[in-house]
Amino acid sequence: MERLAVKVKDWSLNKEIFMITGDSNSKHREQSVERFNISADAKIFLGSIKACGEGISLVGASRILIMDVQLNPSVTRQAVGRAFRPGQKKKVYVYRLVAADSPEEEDHFICCRKELISRMWFEWNESCGDQDFYMKTVDVNECGDMFLESRLLQEDIKVLRKR
Repeated sequence: MERLAVKVKDWSLNKEIFMITGDSNSKHREQSVERFNISADAKIFLGSIKACGEGISLVGASRILIMDVQLNPSVTRQAVGRAFRPGQKKKVYVYRLVAADSPEEEDHFICCRKELISRMWFEWNESCGDQDFYMKTVDVNECGDMFLESRLLQEDIKVLRKR
């Protein structure tokens, strides 16, 4: 993703692109997060779910792109929660890229089912009993998200689901 942004957008690391990995030391993590949150030039923050799962606040984020499927829904929820922090003023979109007709798609449905069962036990309300809780299909042209409504991106979307 970093190389693509550099090549296509001519963005550079530590100006428009910020990144942490499991190998990043605590000083680098703190600097990257702080600069991303306050920089007007910041466009992308790259980090694995494990690297971004705890101890950071990404209130500068407006879109989260999850590219791997975790079988434990709380791991993904915690990573997404990095952008939904006190001080967040933007609407935050979360995208989960799941390869269609693949084992990854099955893993995604297993994760959603686990989340549904957890909610049924701990947060019971009317929507928890709804079998369509995690399966609502949305027309890409009517989703209200300019990013997803772009023609170029629509060519690669098999189905769009919303929760």
